[in-house]
Amino acid sequence: MSPFAQPASGGADRPAGDAGHPADAGDAGNIEYRVAHLHDRLAAEELAELGVRAEVRAASVVVTGTVPSAECRETLLRTVHEELAGLAVHTDVQVAETASPDHAEDLP
Repeated sequence: MSPFAQPASGGADRPAGDAGHPADAGDAGNIEYRVAHLHDRLAAEELAELGVRAEVRAASVVVTGTVPSAECRETLLRTVHEELAGLAVHTDVQVAETASPDHAEDLP
C-alpha cells in the first residue's frame, strides 16, 4: 500500500485539509468529480502529465502510469494526495528508464 493511502471517510470525519470538497467524500459521484479534477490538475499544472490514469475501483482510487523522472513522480504523488485527501488511494506509478545503457547487450 502506498504511504499516501488513507481510509475512506466522509462527512464529519473528513480531514481538515479536505475543506474545499463537498461534504460527502464517500459519495460515488463526488469521488468521480474529484478524480476528474485530479486529471485536470495533472494536465494543466507544472507536470503537464497525460500518461497517468486515475480510476475509481470500489471505494478507492487507483493511480497508474509512467513518468519521466523521480522528481515528477514525487510531484504527482503530492498532487494526488492533495486532491484525493480522505480517500483510499493506491498508486503504481513507475519512473521511465531514459538513461543510455552502461554496457553492451549480449545476445545469444
